[in-house]
Amino acid sequence: MKRWIYRSVLVACSVLGLVVGEMVECREMPVEQESVNIPFEHFVLENGLNVYLIRDNALPIVTANLWFNVGSKDEQAGRTGFAHLFEHLMFMGTDAVPDIDILLESGGGSNNASTREEVTNYYTVAPENMLEMVLYIEADRFAHLDRAMTQEKLDKQRDVVLNERRQSYENQPYGKLWLEMPEAMYPVGHPYAHSVIGSVEDLKAATVDDVVSFFRTYYVPSNVTLVVAGDFEPEKARAWVEKYFSMVESRPKPPVVEVPQMTHPVKSRVVIEDDVQTPRLTLVWHSPAFMTPGDAELDIFSSILCKGQNSRLVNRLVYEKQLASSVSCAQMSGSASMFLIDAMPVDGVSVDVLEKEIVEEIDAILKDGVTVAEFEQTKNGIETQFVKQLQSIGSRADSFNSHLFYTGRTDFPEGDLNRYRTATVDGLMAVAREILSDPMRRCAFIVVPKGNEKASAESEKASGAESGKASGAESGKAGGAKTGDAP
Repeated sequence: MKRWIYRSVLVACSVLGLVVGEMVECREMPVEQESVNIPFEHFVLENGLNVYLIRDNALPIVTANLWFNVGSKDEQAGRTGFAHLFEHLMFMGTDAVPDIDILLESGGGSNNASTREEVTNYYTVAPENMLEMVLYIEADRFAHLDRAMTQEKLDKQRDVVLNERRQSYENQPYGKLWLEMPEAMYPVGHPYAHSVIGSVEDLKAATVDDVVSFFRTYYVPSNVTLVVAGDFEPEKARAWVEKYFSMVESRPKPPVVEVPQMTHPVKSRVVIEDDVQTPRLTLVWHSPAFMTPGDAELDIFSSILCKGQNSRLVNRLVYEKQLASSVSCAQMSGSASMFLIDAMPVDGVSVDVLEKEIVEEIDAILKDGVTVAEFEQTKNGIETQFVKQLQSIGSRADSFNSHLFYTGRTDFPEGDLNRYRTATVDGLMAVAREILSDPMRRCAFIVVPKGNEKASAESEKASGAESGKASGAESGKAGGAKTGDAP
């Protein structure tokens, strides 16, 4: 989830106009001096709930956006996948509102949610005249879901999650990669060492008592932030928030789970057989956490490598040498981040050849650096995407909440944008060399067609040759990793 803005007089003015809801004369605006931070009203309820009101009358739309500080990192051994399972259960309704979706959709609203390693967020978008109903629905399930939980509801949503696991991972081409990646990248006991979706065995073992305990531990007012954004009267919105969310019982804030920052993976090579026709190579490195030094630089570097036909890896592998059908890169940012390069070879090209070409190109860049022209062009493209995201009131509320969650600050979007504005070529190359130059810091995931004995044997041979080196190099890494409080 990235938040970017385009640094030019015209676009900076557009964003400012978007945020404050009026047109701005662009010719008189010095971009580097004007702030475009989103104005807000903040207050805290007696039960500990932090609330931010962001008014924007551009369209008759409102959104309620809640970020709970709980994700798969908080799960206990034997209960993996529980944070995501509980996300599904939050939509099962209460005694007062048995069917949330029907009530919202009948008035033109919609809702959804997502679960990650460190956070679970819920969001609703609706016409402005539904704001009181939206706030009541969110507050009601926040206050009363535990009382309405039954074995029937748990069984229904457990089946939904197990089916999602089959469709998105087990039976999805290349989906097994994401199930095996956590264990290969993080040591046993690390909060990120298992997938968000969890194991089948753990999901089947969940009980109603587990659900109620999880709710009462993590779904407490002091562990969530509510952002209300859109077309509303602040006095009315605040009154409704106080009226409905004050009924949520105050309970102790749950303990903070430390997320150690890793440098080396547990394994250097993982071979996965799957029902696919074409092999796939994914190279993964541990990288700086979101909003920490180096995170923005790797965002920029990933685009230089893979964004567009003229990017370094796409140009070399897809167009020049025609070795790959696709290449993509990403800085996957979170409380613990990973930098990925993903490539699919064309027919007749082995994964080993593809890996060699990728490593050669990266080594050349690390040696010679990137040009100022491609660096600035990439930054401009990144910042343009920022503007597009801010145009949606739902995205704006979610980005504000995200920035607050990871940094504890409300200087959005300036606080995020300035990381890209102040990035330099030298700074980018320093981070890239630190992370990518040591081959022991990367893990190669190779998905091969099931039954392709030659490809599997070759990859397994390479895996065996590398595994001893990786385990030896990693023996002291986990214990010496830096630790810090989760956001």
